[in-house]
Amino acid sequence: MGEPTDKYDGLFITYVAAATLVYYGTYLFNGWIFSSVSIAPHLSLIYLPAAVRMLFALVLGLPAALGMALGTLLIIYTTQGSWTVVWYEAIPVSLISGFSPLIAVVIGVRWLKLPSDLRGLKPQHLLKFTLLGALCNSIPTNAFYWAAGHMDTPLPAMAQMFLGDVLGTLLVLWLAASIVKLARPKLRN
Repeated sequence: MGEPTDKYDGLFITYVAAATLVYYGTYLFNGWIFSSVSIAPHLSLIYLPAAVRMLFALVLGLPAALGMALGTLLIIYTTQGSWTVVWYEAIPVSLISGFSPLIAVVIGVRWLKLPSDLRGLKPQHLLKFTLLGALCNSIPTNAFYWAAGHMDTPLPAMAQMFLGDVLGTLLVLWLAASIVKLARPKLRN
């Protein structure tokens, strides 16, 4: 009798773990490949993990948000100098990072009038989700850092984070579209 719930719980935990590890791995990969465009710790002009956040939020929803929040905590506490970050700052930043794409998806689905299963999703919708996701991440993250006294004005970092999120997501979407195009068998006339 308890099997359907156990199966759901197992899938939920698997999705959370997958989102955590993929997000963390993408962050490490991004730091390695785009170190030349890194502005500051955790801030890059091309930020591939932003694409992971949006894609996972679109596909997995709540488990993705929880996983990415955990992934952000993992990033914060495993990167250089990060043990100086106190928990009462790390947790809000992690929650913003994990749940901002989910908020963008909810707003985007209503704004674009898409069904909740995202049927009918088109390239222009992905662009709108990309912009919305970058806004939902960059504004609250930098507002938090500003309110916590870590910056004088949040606008420059907000703009840089927004640009990095957009460029990273668009790069991943372009690569994915290119792979799909190459893998698709050519139709003969």
